[in-house]
Amino acid sequence: MVYKGKILVVDDEVSMRELFESFFTEAGYEVLPAEGGKEALVLLQIHDVDVIFLDLKLFGMNGIELCRQIRKTKPVSMIYAMTGWSALFEIDECREAGFDDYFEKPLDMDKLLVVVEQAFERLERWKNRYKTLK
Repeated sequence: MVYKGKILVVDDEVSMRELFESFFTEAGYEVLPAEGGKEALVLLQIHDVDVIFLDLKLFGMNGIELCRQIRKTKPVSMIYAMTGWSALFEIDECREAGFDDYFEKPLDMDKLLVVVEQAFERLERWKNRYKTLK
């Protein structure tokens, strides 16, 4: 099967990883699930992934710190915050860390599909523009 693109989803809840995997695989995307920050960073070394969903409340490294680390090597990637604990994380902190958008759980998967499709379109435009500048 030829996928439209790869999506990394980092969430410590198995049910959330499974939801992303089933929903986005059915929509034609390859989903790489990770339980935490260390696993996500390993996957990003192995796979070229530019659309990333991070739960903010993770064991060990939280989503804010993970986003900061990812931005160091993937400045153009589209990184989205997800949380069921919106009172714990300020949107300003998420923007400062480098998130492109912020979604509260429970998630509207149809809305996220639109976000993902737009992200891949934007990334394609940027990559094409970069190629013409070389």
